[in-house]
Amino acid sequence: MKMFLSQKKYGIIATVAVLLTLCVLFYYVVPAAKKAAVLFFETRSEIKMSETMQNVDASPDSLIAEYNRVSSQIQKYTNVHVSSSKILTFVHDVAAKSKIVLSDLSTGEMHRTEGEIEIPVSFKTSAPFVDVLRFLKELENGMFCIRADGVSLNREEKGNVSASVQFSVLSRNANGVNKVDGVKNKSRLSLKDMLALLKPQEISVEKLRDPFRLPGRLAPKPKVEPKAAKSKEQASSPKEHPPITLDAILPGNNPVAILKFHGESAVVSVGQKIWDVTVVSIKNDRVILRDEIGKFELKN
Repeated sequence: MKMFLSQKKYGIIATVAVLLTLCVLFYYVVPAAKKAAVLFFETRSEIKMSETMQNVDASPDSLIAEYNRVSSQIQKYTNVHVSSSKILTFVHDVAAKSKIVLSDLSTGEMHRTEGEIEIPVSFKTSAPFVDVLRFLKELENGMFCIRADGVSLNREEKGNVSASVQFSVLSRNANGVNKVDGVKNKSRLSLKDMLALLKPQEISVEKLRDPFRLPGRLAPKPKVEPKAAKSKEQASSPKEHPPITLDAILPGNNPVAILKFHGESAVVSVGQKIWDVTVVSIKNDRVILRDEIGKFELKN
């Protein structure tokens, strides 16, 4: 055996060295090369698309046709019914599909203008640059009409970037019609609709002002006695929990809940603090919160 090993030792050493080299290549080099190749081809496709857009020499008819196509696409997106819960659920699902963890995902107060609804949305994340771009692309190509208001990227360690994103979801306001006092309030009202808005007023004779009486602003003001000090019971009135409502619960390994407070909505997880309350636990049918008074629960 010793004679065999002494004769074949160089061959055995060479075989072991080759096997170790292959292991190192497959464990370290191949994944890095694959990731670099994906990044290279994505960057190359973006450069080609940019060059194509810069070198376009299109006719006016083709530009008009493209404008009509984009306008119809935007009109299709703005016809989608929007709500804070629906938007937050959509963003959360896209993030889970893109394997990105979001923080501070919330919506602001809904703004209504003539014929339009705008809901501001904001979130933060920390992920590889390519994954963040892919996630933003999925959002733009999703079911809602999205307008990006601001994107801030900062470089971190381990090749990640921290992103802070603010965007708005746009929708049409029920075909530009609101109901006011039971009458449809359109941008242009007909004479019949304007007459329907008029309400007859009946004033009794007793309510008419006496022309010989001194006006109220010139009448002598009565002396106001100082108010008595509030009692201890009134001063120490019991505090109440904030009027937070539960919109939805998204179960899973890391369950989250969608809460609403004064027109704002937010996606929260266990241990997160928001609106001066802390999320204690999230169950299938309820969420338990804690504030300075104590614990309270919200049922679905």
